[in-house]
Amino acid sequence: MSFRRRQRVLAEKASNPNSQEATVRRVEDTKRQRYELQESKRAPKIQIDQKLVLWTWLTGIGIAFISSAIVSFNGITAVAEFVGLSQDWMAGLFFFFIELMYLLFLVAYLVLASRMTEDGKPEKTFGAVLGMLMFGGIAVLANAFHTLDFWEWEYLEPRMWAGTILSVAAPIAIIAASKMASRVVFAKAIRL
Repeated sequence: MSFRRRQRVLAEKASNPNSQEATVRRVEDTKRQRYELQESKRAPKIQIDQKLVLWTWLTGIGIAFISSAIVSFNGITAVAEFVGLSQDWMAGLFFFFIELMYLLFLVAYLVLASRMTEDGKPEKTFGAVLGMLMFGGIAVLANAFHTLDFWEWEYLEPRMWAGTILSVAAPIAIIAASKMASRVVFAKAIRL
């Protein structure tokens, strides 16, 4: 049977309201109409990867970094006094030194993570990550030490442990968020 003849036979069967093909077609049409009705009520999907979202994320990281720095200021300056400084105001220099170095290593990491070498391989970021972890680790240790010292090393005091967890959470959150920023917000170099 030729293609045209077969199409005509199928059309005749489908046009007969009592045929099995017509029944199948009506059921399929009903299902399609229900699906289209359901989809018309559904909220439209939003593309999340847009500039507004990325800038909001970056702004959030900036606010978190400033908040973490304020929280760390207390711990770092308190521990810096143990160095035996000649002037009390010098304790603040340790805070700015540690936070500035962390920020510089963070920027170095973000820049290097977005670059490619001349032979098309990603730039090595190990040194920048190590610097970030080292200065972030110093902030974590200083905050933890300050909280433990504040509670006079009373190991059975639950408030000491709660305070220690909160004091170390700020620098750790910034380390994690900074590493994630390189993947979420900043573009990787494209190899030509």
